[in-house]
Amino acid sequence: MKFKLLFSYRFLLFILSVIGVYLQLTKHGGFGMMLYYTILSNMLVMFFMGDMVWRMLRGRSTQTQGYLRLKGGVTMSHHDHLCHLPLYACTDRDTLRSFTVWKTSLSLHCSFDVSFFDTLVIDKPKQYRKSDPLAWTLLPLLYMVFALINGLVLKWPVPGAKDSPFPYFFINVNRFGWLYVAKMATIIFVAYLLAGCGLFALKRIGKKGTDHY
Repeated sequence: MKFKLLFSYRFLLFILSVIGVYLQLTKHGGFGMMLYYTILSNMLVMFFMGDMVWRMLRGRSTQTQGYLRLKGGVTMSHHDHLCHLPLYACTDRDTLRSFTVWKTSLSLHCSFDVSFFDTLVIDKPKQYRKSDPLAWTLLPLLYMVFALINGLVLKWPVPGAKDSPFPYFFINVNRFGWLYVAKMATIIFVAYLLAGCGLFALKRIGKKGTDHY
């Protein structure tokens, strides 16, 4: 892909991601929305897109192995949250409906969902290590620990959450107990790990010798 076309494409995604995050924060509860994993992962992808644009402006490569491994983790941090949507569909349809409102923004669909295309198609293949899918689960696990601390200790209110100060029903230990939360956490962890393994397998296809920026 020609440099100017790729730069324009990534710059557009960055602008759309900024607009999307701005709308999420200003239209649905302010900075308290950052207690949701969904919002935090969106912001992470937004900042990473900005970094890619900055690197390209300065003539620095976005295709080193270390950078691509980090990018793989950022990509999965956003798309992995789709793994727990079936839990809402089965157990909490009201929350699912309110959750999907945040995902209807055109800017978010165009930027965050297309960002997976950037990782899958544009990035050099065969750059990940076998341990990366496991490492990519670290961020959602750390978030879950933080969400439990907030729900049990800090008790910061979560805008729009029926289980506030817990952002999601499946980590509400006061309502369901530790055994239920551990079960749900295990299911989500396995789903995240399998998704990461899927990306790893897909990126094993192709040749290293193609032109990339």
